[in-house]
Amino acid sequence: MTGDSISYRWTRSEFLRAWEAGAFDHRVELVEGEVWPVVIGSWHGRAVFRIARQLPTKGVEVTSETLPTAQSLPDPDCWVLRADADQVDSLGPKIAVWDPSDVLLVIEISDETVMQDLGVKAKLYGRAGYSRYWVVTRTVVYEHTEPTRTGYRTRKEYRPGDEIPVHYAGVTIPVDDLLFPE
Repeated sequence: MTGDSISYRWTRSEFLRAWEAGAFDHRVELVEGEVWPVVIGSWHGRAVFRIARQLPTKGVEVTSETLPTAQSLPDPDCWVLRADADQVDSLGPKIAVWDPSDVLLVIEISDETVMQDLGVKAKLYGRAGYSRYWVVTRTVVYEHTEPTRTGYRTRKEYRPGDEIPVHYAGVTIPVDDLLFPE
C-alpha cells in the first residue's frame, strides 16, 4: 500500500440500518457515501432559529427533518415544504421522501462547513432539483438558483444592508435580520 487511504462509501440502506440501530454516538448525515458529523455551535444554533422565525409560513411548513436526496441523507438546517405536499415515498418509518417541486427553499447555516456547503452540498441539492438553496454565513448569504445536473447555474451574494428575495412568498427579508441577533 502506498499510503493512500481508501475511505468506505456507505450506501443509503447501510447508513439507515446503522442509524436505526443507534450505531452513531453523535448527530451525523450521509453525503455522497460519506458519513459527516453535524457540527452545531452556539452561533449556528441561534442562527437556525433566528432564520426559521424570519421565513414566511403561509401555505408552507418550515422544517429541519432529513431531506433524502438521491442516495444521500443530508440534514439541512431548515427547509421549506409546500403545506399541501404529499410525500412520494418513505425510507423506513421515520424519513419521508418529497417531490423536488414541493421543496421551495433549502438552507444551510454555515460556520465551520462553508466549503462543503458551497461545494458538495450545492451540487447535491442542485442535482436533486431543489429550486433555491441558501448558504448563510456570519457575513453573507449565498443564494443558489437554476438547478442543473451539476449543481446550480447561478449563485448570488447578499450582504448586510441588502434584502434577499423569498420567492415562494413574494417578499424580501433584510439580510441584517438573518445575520445578526435582534
